[in-house]
Amino acid sequence: MLNRLAHPRVSTLALTLASLLLASCQSPTRAQYDVNGGWITYGTMTETVRGIDPEVTVESAATVAEGTQIVVLSGTVSKVCATMGCWLEFKGESGATILVMNKDHAFFVPRNCTGRSAHAIGHVVTREQSIELLQHLAMDAGAPQSEIDAIVAPKTSVIFIADAVMLPPGGLEKVVERLPSEQDATSVDTSMMPSASTNDAPTASPEGAQP
Repeated sequence: MLNRLAHPRVSTLALTLASLLLASCQSPTRAQYDVNGGWITYGTMTETVRGIDPEVTVESAATVAEGTQIVVLSGTVSKVCATMGCWLEFKGESGATILVMNKDHAFFVPRNCTGRSAHAIGHVVTREQSIELLQHLAMDAGAPQSEIDAIVAPKTSVIFIADAVMLPPGGLEKVVERLPSEQDATSVDTSMMPSASTNDAPTASPEGAQP
């Protein structure tokens, strides 16, 4: 008799715990939470959910390379393209870095965002970077000519192809306009995604972000 009476309580407790677990899994990712809080989005933002969309660091990004699932990357901007803002470099807590390319050269970020916390949404790929590309990236970053000339071999690297980059507001310059000479200046073939199912979408503007 006692056992029969205890069952409804146990079932209710189990349902409550399951509901709490489901709610925690459905909460926004760190990137989505910050965007909801006023961070500026550059590119095309896809809503991301904790427990569904993997959240990775610079150090762990390689573990999801060539996957077809949208990934959320967080880090600190250590470098940015000084020409147009078409790529960034994220640094992790260990000091490791990863190149973040704006997909299809479709959007740009402020060139004065170095040092800021940032998120990116997209895919992780592994690509060989040619000597020409590496020199181009070094030039974009403002490296001295001696450092550019010292690049004499290609390098295979883990690269993040970003559909969107999110930055905290305040003090950011206006993004540059696309220059006619840059129409075909994509430094990495960002169309070579892990899956052909990834669709391009119109570039979203940062309008409406809170200062």
